[in-house]
Amino acid sequence: MSATAPTGLPLELILRRAGAVLTTRGARPVVAHFGSAAAELAVCVRAVGLVERSDLSTLALEAPQAQLSALMTRLAGASVSPGGLVSGGGAWWCGEAPDRVIVVCDQRIGRRLVESLHADAARHVAVRDDSSEVAALGLLGRHTSKVLAALGVYGQSRDPRQAAPFAHGSIDGIATTWLLQSDRQALALVPRQHAGEVWLSIERAGRALGISCVGHEAACRYALLERLRPAAPASF
Repeated sequence: MSATAPTGLPLELILRRAGAVLTTRGARPVVAHFGSAAAELAVCVRAVGLVERSDLSTLALEAPQAQLSALMTRLAGASVSPGGLVSGGGAWWCGEAPDRVIVVCDQRIGRRLVESLHADAARHVAVRDDSSEVAALGLLGRHTSKVLAALGVYGQSRDPRQAAPFAHGSIDGIATTWLLQSDRQALALVPRQHAGEVWLSIERAGRALGISCVGHEAACRYALLERLRPAAPASF
């Protein structure tokens, strides 16, 4: 389940060479697995999995600060500050700026949100779907924080407690935005045209930690396990 390949290749080709078995979720092709969803789930439990998240939508919301805060409180149950991250309403709400929020969510939730906001012009909220330009790459598993440290996501201190939950950075010179969802789950948003390069860079950084490609089926099963796992003291 290794995706090692020459750099510069499209992510779709890299995944196919790694043995990806594709399915369709919504209107988009999604990697179901790389041969065995059960084996891939085991990778996440004991080490760390790398998953391509074509099933997610990425939206950008812009509005005056007070209106954006009120909208978030209504839809997500809380507002978010720049650099912050809130989970609510079936989505991740990421603080980009006082007047701008990035929303990462399931396609169906994204469509409903876009339709609702377009119909509610009185709130003066601008919404844009960036899903075609942005690729989402996920890390999940017990060694997620170690891979993030190796990639420099936590800075020179390598301390996750000092990292903003939503932060901009780069991997090998490619702009990368990180959603640090927990100590075992993180999501990288990268320009789609450079997603293959970033995928390979993440894989190289995690090779010593047992990283492996995993598909959507294993990712969903692991997310369920995480919801059932007893709460542990926060690491950041």
